[in-house]
Formats: sequence, C-alpha cells, structure tokens
Amino acid sequence: MADRRKTILLSILYAVIITAYGAVVYASGGAEGQEAITFRGDWLPRLVNFGILALFLFIVLRKPARDFFTSRTAEIKKAIEESKEAREQAIKALVDIEQKLKDGEAEAGRMVEDARVRGEKDKEALGEEGARIVQDIQAQAKSGIEMEVEKAKTALSVEASLLAIDLAEGTIKEKMDKKDHERIMKDYISGVGGKK
Repeated sequence: MADRRKTILLSILYAVIITAYGAVVYASGGAEGQEAITFRGDWLPRLVNFGILALFLFIVLRKPARDFFTSRTAEIKKAIEESKEAREQAIKALVDIEQKLKDGEAEAGRMVEDARVRGEKDKEALGEEGARIVQDIQAQAKSGIEMEVEKAKTALSVEASLLAIDLAEGTIKEKMDKKDHERIMKDYISGVGGKK
C-alpha cells in the first residue's frame, strides 16, 4: 500500500519536473530580437508537445492511478462495512444494556418485595414469639404465685398448729392436776415399754 502511494507520488513529481523543464526552456529562448512566434504559426509543435506529454503521463500514471483509486475505493468500502458492523454492534450493545437495565429494575423490585414479605413474616414471627414469651412468663408467674400461696398456707397451718398446741398446752396445764399427770406418764411408759 505504501509502495503504491510512493510510486504515484514519484510519478507525479516526474511529470511536474518535465513540465516545468519545458516551461523553463521555452521561456529562455527567443529573446534575441527575433520576431515573436504567434499561436497560428507554432500551433502544431505545441500540439505535438502537449500530445506527447499527455501520452507520457497517461502511460506512466494509468496503472498507479487506477491502482490508487481501486485501493482507495476498497478502503472506503471496507471502512463503510466496518462502520456498519460497529454500528450494528453498538445497537446490539445498546439493546443488551437496555435489557439488563430493565432486568435490573425488575430484580430490584423483586428484591424490595421479597424484603417486604420477609419483614412481614419476621414481624409475625416476632409477634408470635413475644406472645409465647408472655404466656411463658404468665405461666411461670402463676406457678410461682401458686407455690408462694402453698408456702404461705403451709406456714399458716404450721403457725396455726403451733398456736393450737400452745393453747391446748395452756388449757391442759390449767385443768390437769397431779393425778392426771401421773396417769398420762404411766400410759406413756407402758406404751413405750410395750413397743419394745
């Protein structure tokens, strides 16, 4: 590719040099007082010179120019195809990104809904757990109260028994005489002695 461009540029340079050389030669001649040549008198040599130059340029530049324009056309076609492919890929990427964005929004909505449902379930579970704990505490308190009531009843019955014993003892001491005391002692000794 670079060699073709170099050849074309070199051919154009040669053509410019040859044309400029002819102009320099023509300008340097004919100033010695001769009669000026008019266009009518020298049209044939000029025409032949132009024809030779045009034929030379056509022969020299025909293939490089054709190759240049062919390669340039191919490059332009390739660039157009690449830009079409890049455009198609960009459109496809845009569609993919839009789809991912929609999917992401849907996923975010699902996640929010899942979190809300999970929060409600957790709230219900915490409520149920709280109710169960309250019931457990109430049951423990009830059993504790019942135990304390039983202790109090037992303590009261013991206290009442002790008071009854003290009262009975006091009554017995008042009403009991020496004979009753001896009789109780004999009965007790005979009862203890008989059990052995």
